[in-house]
Amino acid sequence: MGKVIDYMNIGIKHFLNIILAVLVTVVFLQVIFRFVLGSPLAWTEELARYSLIWITFLGAAYAMSLKAHIGMELFVNLFGIPIRKALYILSTIATLAFFLMMVIQGTDLAMQSMSQLSPVLRIPMGIIYAVIPLSGLILIVNMASQFRKDFKSGGV
Repeated sequence: MGKVIDYMNIGIKHFLNIILAVLVTVVFLQVIFRFVLGSPLAWTEELARYSLIWITFLGAAYAMSLKAHIGMELFVNLFGIPIRKALYILSTIATLAFFLMMVIQGTDLAMQSMSQLSPVLRIPMGIIYAVIPLSGLILIVNMASQFRKDFKSGGV
């Protein structure tokens, strides 16, 4: 199962690189067309916004696989190992509950928004909002995998 999760995260990393390339390209085009040619493109601002939204959510999910999120280690390290493990379990349960809410509520939002079209690109807003449950699901998988690894190694 660990290999499948690793491949998923590699795919997410490459997808994030593609979205970043799109974001940089459309922002560059917007600057050129607005300030050099004096004729701004309407679709570039919207595509850049949606690209940034997807990078943010999927980037958070990918960062979970690298344990790159911030933590309160200074506070946690004040306690002994048994309390640290209890705090780790408690924080993991609370975080997984939040990610589960992202999946449930995000799916509901995406489904309800499928009939609403974006102003310029005319794509269903549900596609844009679909990143919320998708990233929530990836966050759950990555956090559960990390939790399993931490407890297998005996560390927190």
